[in-house]
Amino acid sequence: MRVTQAPDYKEPRDTISHDWVQWLSRLDAVPLPVPNLVLSPARHLDGLAPDLLVLTGGDDPGDTPERDATERALLSHALQIGMPVLGVCRGMQLINLHFGGALGPVSGHAGGRHALSVVATEPWQGHYYGRVTVNSFHHQGVKATDLGTELAAFAHDRDGNVEGLYHRTQPVMGVMWHPERSGAPEGDASAFARLIANGTFWT
Repeated sequence: MRVTQAPDYKEPRDTISHDWVQWLSRLDAVPLPVPNLVLSPARHLDGLAPDLLVLTGGDDPGDTPERDATERALLSHALQIGMPVLGVCRGMQLINLHFGGALGPVSGHAGGRHALSVVATEPWQGHYYGRVTVNSFHHQGVKATDLGTELAAFAHDRDGNVEGLYHRTQPVMGVMWHPERSGAPEGDASAFARLIANGTFWT
């Protein structure tokens, strides 16, 4: 969850957008938010035993150390136990960093919409059909040359930046757009459901 500061209270709080709760409910999924600063994120994740770990958006990596530490620990543990992982915007960035990739500034991506090209292979064509238009709320991204090891791209913007990625052998997928907000591709629901049901459905 995001780390926010409540007005008139000198205490940081963990928050999540109502958009996520509403979108997951429409998919017949039950959200289980994970607070930052839990003593053992791995043990907390084991206790929840979810079908999917979602690393949501908001904030840049490095802005909130407590969130960074929590999400890195959650991601590492999910990889160890084979739990499917979906990274959204910041979450995709964290996945790329975890696998040795890098981030860099991008222009024209904060608060607008733009077209993406999707690789012309199955199964991606079955969900996203070549070209899609997505919402966009980020100002740093992943250049094709900065993609982490063991990762592959399935979607790029017109400048060649990676907008969708997956791990070659583990059930890990990331997107730079926000599926929980308006303007997201319709194929998100089927792709994410397939990630939960089949794991590495791209192999």
